Amino acid sequence: MAQKKNTKSKSSKKNNGALFTTACVILGLLVILVIFLVKKDQIFTNLKETAFFDRVFGATPEMIENHEPVQLKEKETVPLKNDAVTIVIEPEKESVQEVIPINSLKEDKTEVNIPKAEEKKEEVKKETSKKEEPKKEQKKEPAPVATSDVQLCFVQFDGDGLVVRKMVKRTVTKNDSPLTNSINLLLKGPDTTKSTEKNCQSLIPAGTKLISAKVQNGVAYLNFNENIEFNEMGIEGTVHSLEQIVFTATAFSTVNSVQFLVEGEKKMFLGSEGGPRIDAPLSRNSF
Repeated sequence: MAQKKNTKSKSSKKNNGALFTTACVILGLLVILVIFLVKKDQIFTNLKETAFFDRVFGATPEMIENHEPVQLKEKETVPLKNDAVTIVIEPEKESVQEVIPINSLKEDKTEVNIPKAEEKKEEVKKETSKKEEPKKEQKKEPAPVATSDVQLCFVQFDGDGLVVRKMVKRTVTKNDSPLTNSINLLLKGPDTTKSTEKNCQSLIPAGTKLISAKVQNGVAYLNFNENIEFNEMGIEGTVHSLEQIVFTATAFSTVNSVQFLVEGEKKMFLGSEGGPRIDAPLSRNSF
């Protein structure tokens, strides 16, 4: 009887041990299953990336080959040497800056300068306007006007009523046709606002105009309109008018005498027959 009891107790102990072992195995499998389910994506991803099945079995199961890893936010993959293992490192959490309400700054004794948005905009506008502002052009001083002195021949009446020749000097703007300019000034008459010309007169008929002028071999060919032929003072006035023109033209060093033309034609006399001859050049010695 004692032996039967011992045998039964031993068998029960063995059964209990087997049950305990089985329970432990089942529990371990459950733990592994839970871990597998939780880490399934990571495990499949690591097996796919490391080609574990290719290296060990020569082929990767279709389930692992078609597995797409879940995208992790801001995760950095750091491969080790020989690509043995891939470690996924979670980025450190950014430090949260403490936001202090503006109202609370009023109670703080420390002064805090907070620039306003409008002030910043104005500063930006000022800087932009400075950059865009064109450089002021320096005012160029006008170049001095070139002038030259010319001599004009007018007449005066002395106490006896005789006509006296009067040469006056006038400063004028320099140009490319000084002879033409001088004759035209002579035809306008004396400038009585000038003290040197106050008592001067001109005996050249009014309306006389210079049509053309040229100098050749010391002779000035002056072409006038027909008004030069009609002088109110007669032959004496005509002679003095010719004298005024000749002395004005020969004041230039390049002119020795003047050949008068009327409307482009050379005439024997100026005015009616018996007037001064103008068929040849006249010089100062002609008067």
